[in-house]
Amino acid sequence: MAGNRDLKMKAPMNDDYGETPLDGFNKGVKETTAHYREILAMYKEMNDAIEARHQEEIEVVRLQAKLEVLDHLNDLFELINEKENLESELRLAEAKMDDVKVPSMDWFKLGEPKMW
Repeated sequence: MAGNRDLKMKAPMNDDYGETPLDGFNKGVKETTAHYREILAMYKEMNDAIEARHQEEIEVVRLQAKLEVLDHLNDLFELINEKENLESELRLAEAKMDDVKVPSMDWFKLGEPKMW
């Protein structure tokens, strides 16, 4: 068991802070500087992570915007394709209509010579 005399022989203040007040002050400055450098390093790491997250969010928004534009263009192309289909059907219908020959009315045969 350590006696009172053993505790007095050790100099915990000198071990922690140095022999002179200037040594203690310099040690405090070093420790404080190291502490704040660690805080700044953590802040920089966090800031870098936030910046990386922001860049990824920008990339996601850019890709979503491209997909929206492609969807609108797809709708537009569907309308264009629908228009082309309708135009081709119209041409086919016109061709079928031209194939059908309607004879002109022979009013004389019907007994109505004055109609012509």
